Amino acid sequence: MKKKTLLKSIWILLVMCGVSANAGAQDLKSILSGVAKAVVGNKATTASSIIGTWTYFGPECQFESENLLAKAGGEMAAKEVEEKMIAVYNKVGMNNIRYTFNEDGTYSYQMKKRTVTGSYVFDDAAKTITMTGKLGLKTVAYVTVTGNDMSMVFKADKLMSILKTITGAASKVNSTAATINSVAEAYDGLMLGFELEINHEGIYSLGMDSTED
Repeated sequence: MKKKTLLKSIWILLVMCGVSANAGAQDLKSILSGVAKAVVGNKATTASSIIGTWTYFGPECQFESENLLAKAGGEMAAKEVEEKMIAVYNKVGMNNIRYTFNEDGTYSYQMKKRTVTGSYVFDDAAKTITMTGKLGLKTVAYVTVTGNDMSMVFKADKLMSILKTITGAASKVNSTAATINSVAEAYDGLMLGFELEINHEGIYSLGMDSTED
């Protein structure tokens, strides 16, 4: 959730430019509208923008709409959710995951000695990635790319089954059920996932064992 710093920077810029109160309010509204569209995906997230290798940075929490975010308690609520998910991801090993999306529609991800490969389809209208493993298991993620960051989130009530598919560690995921369920049931329209950062060094091999989903 890096939007606060961006919004503060925009406001400071308007003040330094000596914008009048009325004009400033109108300009700020227009600018923030554009920023909001970029944050939730829209035109900023495209099939080409997801290409590359992305490394886990931290938990990500989003809501299906601004109204649901406000109802949940705004940014503070989102921050609290993310803090709770840190322990979950550390326990199941998500904190070292790395995704690679290729231009030919194939993808892979690595977690320690586990490597999974498959194909993906990007839906430009919904801003989703549907990933299909070698055994036909599908995972749908809602994706947002902003600069060097990409968030991948899932419907909160589906997170446990998705984590089991991704990690291949059902027992570890089951041990976090109380935390995941309490978070998922607390808010309407909650989306949970993780934030990734682009790896500018490109795709690299760690000599990992290959596993197919």
